[in-house]
Amino acid sequence: MIVKLRKLSKITTFFYVTFLLLMSLSLQGVAIQEQDVSQEPLAVINGEIVTLEDFNQYWDMIPDNYKMQLNKEDVLEQLITQTLLIQKADELNLPEDPDVAFQIKNTVDQILIQFLLEKEIVEKTTLTDEDIESYYEENKENYWQEEEVHALNILVETEEQAQEVMKQLEEGQEFDLLATEISIASSASKGGDIGFISKGTLMTEIEEQLFILNPGEISEIIPTENGFHIFKVLEKNPSGYLELAEVQIEIESQLLPLKQQEVFDQYLKDIEDQAVIEKNVTLLDEQEGKPETNDN
Repeated sequence: MIVKLRKLSKITTFFYVTFLLLMSLSLQGVAIQEQDVSQEPLAVINGEIVTLEDFNQYWDMIPDNYKMQLNKEDVLEQLITQTLLIQKADELNLPEDPDVAFQIKNTVDQILIQFLLEKEIVEKTTLTDEDIESYYEENKENYWQEEEVHALNILVETEEQAQEVMKQLEEGQEFDLLATEISIASSASKGGDIGFISKGTLMTEIEEQLFILNPGEISEIIPTENGFHIFKVLEKNPSGYLELAEVQIEIESQLLPLKQQEVFDQYLKDIEDQAVIEKNVTLLDEQEGKPETNDN
């Protein structure tokens, strides 16, 4: 199914591009780097040059799913707007403002930490086959699966309707087509397909009839308080432990963050052990005990 994405508004585009620029510029430490004079300017804003190479760097930072909603010319306009605002901020000496300087430093610090962890922890932490197998064996009870069946269902309101359905099935009518035409269940739009059902999830009166069937067999009419059910079993899986190959991706998604946390804890311990750290926590106590001043 193709979903048509709504085009981002100009203000949304501006703030999204602004975020990317701030992240990039914080790392670079300058608004826009000096350009190679041999490069043809894409835009010149009050003498400040933006080349195609500069633009492509920003464009490449945008995730592919967002690029579908963005127009390059609109992004360029936002880059120009961004540059004008940065120039104005420089005119007002905002980078020298203590509050602004603190926020810039904090932003840069967070970005540096993010890239440090990506480089030192995420990229260097991998799982071995032994890691996955050991985790599987130690947590095998989590991968027990009850008996399950893959079935089609037809639900009608009266027993007379159910008997008519059984008659048509005996005459060779396709179960899924009848389900689409007759069933009042929500699965009717899918030809009555209710997917795989594990034992213990349906009403007892249904399971007693459903789980005794073999693939290809059709149940008797099953009366319930919701109406009259008829089932056809397509597939059947016995109870048992899921194989490692069936749950490997799930195990990796659970195990990798745990291992990354272990690696990070050790990494942090190592750099702390090598560091010279001095603390004067009494200052914190003094600050907490200091009474508030009233200027009035």
